[in-house]
Amino acid sequence: MRATIKMIAEQAGVSIGTVDRVLHNRPYVKPEVRERVLQVMEELDYRPNRMASALALSGTSRRFAVVQPAWEGYVGDAIAAGISKFREERRDYNLSVAVRTYRQGRTVECLRHLEELAAEGVQGIALCASDCPAVRQALADLSRRRIPVVTFNSDIAGAERLCFVGENAHRAGRLAGEIASKFLGPEDRVLLVYAGPEYAGHKGRADGFLDRLGELGFPRSGVRIAATHEDYDETLAAVSAALAEDPGLRCIYMANRSVTACAEALRRAGLAGKVRLLAHDNSPEIRALLREGVLDFTIDQNLSYQTRKALSVLFDAVLEHKRPQKDSYYPDSPILTAENC
Repeated sequence: MRATIKMIAEQAGVSIGTVDRVLHNRPYVKPEVRERVLQVMEELDYRPNRMASALALSGTSRRFAVVQPAWEGYVGDAIAAGISKFREERRDYNLSVAVRTYRQGRTVECLRHLEELAAEGVQGIALCASDCPAVRQALADLSRRRIPVVTFNSDIAGAERLCFVGENAHRAGRLAGEIASKFLGPEDRVLLVYAGPEYAGHKGRADGFLDRLGELGFPRSGVRIAATHEDYDETLAAVSAALAEDPGLRCIYMANRSVTACAEALRRAGLAGKVRLLAHDNSPEIRALLREGVLDFTIDQNLSYQTRKALSVLFDAVLEHKRPQKDSYYPDSPILTAENC
């Protein structure tokens, strides 16, 4: 763990102000105290951060926020880990990160959070929200109030935001299409399940998947599409219906997170391990399905990277007045199987 001014002060038994005076070689520090502080710095291998020191002593707080759906389980934990990593990396700075959640699909709740945070004087927002006119208008309002926004996980391209951090959804969908093509014959049918077109990430995956299959000669008419809003019961019903109604179904691409519901439908139909199944992410449930043989491949996205990078971009914009060098920052999309999950 990187040493901080606070850690040095505590170990040396002095105030943070005394440590700062030693760092800047200022007067009014007793020789024996100065020597003790320098000794602790050496023991902790301290590397001074001038800007952090100045901010900590100034008393000026920098306030950031993350606004996201109320994710639970693996996704929520991974996203939270990225926020924690950012906090740890910036622990020398006098800043805070508030996390506001809203129920999936409840755009009104999301908009209320944005308005409240702006009124409270937040200085930057990392946002995951649906792409709709109301959210675009909210981003324009925040821009006019000089509150920068970085979108993560699901982009709102062309809106008033600094940049996007998250999966290159179209590329990930193309990758899934390439994998699926290895299983399919000319007459085979495919089921594509996603949350719905309002979430750019899921739409990007679906479009990329269809584009790649089309390039490889598979007709779009051979792909059955279901929008199940990441709901377990909706997914279970949609997959079960497709399996019962379409005997030519050979592959299912789960572009949303309701993979356990799809696996259950396959088990009930006696087709687990017989119909090829592709998915995304690297949760404990996904890894278990890979090992069980129900799921063939999953395409991971680095979820913790997304919030960590989004907040880092906001930090640079607010404290150092640096604009991001890219419009989009994409993590890698590794392919996982039962052998490397």
